[in-house]
Formats: sequence, C-alpha cells, structure tokens
Amino acid sequence: MRDCRLALVCFLLLPLLPACSLVRTPQQTLEGFPPETLQLVRHQSAELIRLQNQTAATPAQQQLVEQLQRSLRQFERDVISNANNLEQQGDWHGAEQILQGGTRVLPDSLILIGARQALAERRQLREERVRMELEIHRGEQLLKDVAAYQRLKQLQGPGLLNWLELKNFHRKRRASAQALQEHAQRALEREDYSLAHRALTVSQGLYGDDLEQDHNLRAALEQDLALANSHLRPVKRQPVKRRLKQDQPVPVDKLQQALDTGDLLGAQQHLDQLQRRFPQHPELIPLQTRYRTQVKARVLTAIKRGNDLYSRGYIERALAVWREAKALAPENVELLANIARAEKVLRNLRALSKPPGTQPGQ
Repeated sequence: MRDCRLALVCFLLLPLLPACSLVRTPQQTLEGFPPETLQLVRHQSAELIRLQNQTAATPAQQQLVEQLQRSLRQFERDVISNANNLEQQGDWHGAEQILQGGTRVLPDSLILIGARQALAERRQLREERVRMELEIHRGEQLLKDVAAYQRLKQLQGPGLLNWLELKNFHRKRRASAQALQEHAQRALEREDYSLAHRALTVSQGLYGDDLEQDHNLRAALEQDLALANSHLRPVKRQPVKRRLKQDQPVPVDKLQQALDTGDLLGAQQHLDQLQRRFPQHPELIPLQTRYRTQVKARVLTAIKRGNDLYSRGYIERALAVWREAKALAPENVELLANIARAEKVLRNLRALSKPPGTQPGQ
C-alpha cells in the first residue's frame, strides 16, 4: 500500500519537474548551416585554441593550425555572406540573427563580432535617415499649413481667429523646426550633406519670424547651411582628360565583396589599387568611409577581446588577437602598447620556466 501511495505521489509531481530533465535539449541551429557543420566548426575552433596555447608547435601541427584557420575563415565568410543577403532584402532582424548565431558558434571570432557591430551601425544609420525623412515630410506639410493659416488670418482678422488653435499650431511648428535642426546636425556629422540641407531649409522656413528675434538661433542655422552648401556646390570643371577619367566606370566589385565578407586586408589592397588608378573618384568616397568604419570597429573589438583574454591569463591568445588587428592599424598606440606588454610578460615567463643555470641564449 505504501508503494502504491509513493507511486501516486511521483505520478502527480511528474508534470512539475523541469522539462530539461526529461526532454532532450534541441541543438542550436543556424539558418543555412546543417547541425553537423556547426558541430564541426566548434570542434575545429577548440582544436585550434588547444594548438595555439602550446608553447612549441611541430611543423605538422603548424600546418594543421593553418588548415583550421582557413576552414574557420571560410565559415565566417559564409555567415557574413548570408547575413548580407538578408540585409539587402531588408530583413535586418534576420541578418542580426545570423551573425548572432555565428558568434555563438565562434565566440572568439573578431571578424563576426566586428560584422555584428558594423551591421548595428548601418542599421542605426538607416533608422536615423528614415526618421529624418519622416520629420522632413511632416515639416514640409507644416510649411504648407503656415501659408494656409496666414491666409485664414488675413480673411478673418486678428481678433476672430481661434487663439488656442493658432497657439497649438505654432507649438507644433517650432517643435518640428527644432527636431529638424537636431537631425541636420547629426547628418552633418556623418557627412550626409544633401539630407542635412533639406532638413535645414525646411527648419528655417518653419522658424520664420522667430529667427528675427533669436539671433543666436539664426546664426547657428546659417552656419550649418553654409557648411552643407560648401559640400554641395558643383565641382569646378576639370580639364577634358581629367574629366574623362572621372567618368570611367570604377571596378569596385572585388572591393565591395571584401567589405561584405569582412576581409578587411583584402579590402585594403583593392582600395589602394583603385585609389592609385582613380584618385579622388566620387564613387570611392562612400567605400572609403565604409572601410574606415569597419576597421575602427574591428580594432576596438580586438582591443577589448585581447584585454579580456589577457586578464584571464591567456597571454598568447591575447597577443595573437592584438597582432591580427595591428595588420589593419599598424600605428594604433593602444595596440602597440598592449603587444609590447604581452611580449615582455611572455619573455619573463619563459625565462622563469628555464632550469637554473641556463644561459639566456640557450
């Protein structure tokens, strides 16, 4: 009887037990990659870390390290390529999910971490532009309303117009003008001069007579407009030979592909070649900006990742991360200081590990 009661209690408590204790946890998946591939990549990453942490590697082990690195780089390129395809289709969330899944598989991948940061920056920039365009549209509509209210005021006279309605409209007008001015200042910072000019022009119209009373506001608007206009002025006519060279199509396919896949060293080579052939070509300017943005994100990620590894005692892995980033930013002071510090620590550790009486050169 006692056994029956115990069995009954267990049966009643069964639904309350954690599901993980009864149901097998499904494996994490990544769109476009079978689970077997993800498992292989994790195994390759662990093996690469083990080999890199060894003090001395044989030629066969060094060859294996290079093979593992090539295989993992290909996986990184495939992940970034899939994310770029989704981004081009407008599926920003899907692109983020792909890169996030890739970093779960390779949490130490600076390329994937940098790609996530670059995607976040592009997404933020796109959102800022869309919100700015919406604000410009609202401002342009308010400008039309300004003219309509002015005609209504002229028809009815100053005393007959609904004072509260007019006050509410002026409040919306000034709020829109101020929002457009703030949007324009951020657009100037990111060198989006055309959109900034549109916003400033609408903002100036919405402020209207307020600018006559606020001289500081008028001066700030005029200064921002002058900055935007200075970059939107037509370029002076160049000699015929020079102009013909500028009109030539620029082969930027390889450069764009390198930027899309996160191959910044390859992008640097392609960009240098194009700059030598087509100096100051307008088509290269946005690609230069994109390259600098990705390099900056990659270096910042490498510094943070290296610092984390260094603080946990993985000196050699931190040094490898910093050296890889140094190839992109050879004059970065923080990278150079971190590399020098890690190399000094490793030399001291090797000296301490030698048997007593060993000469420094031995």
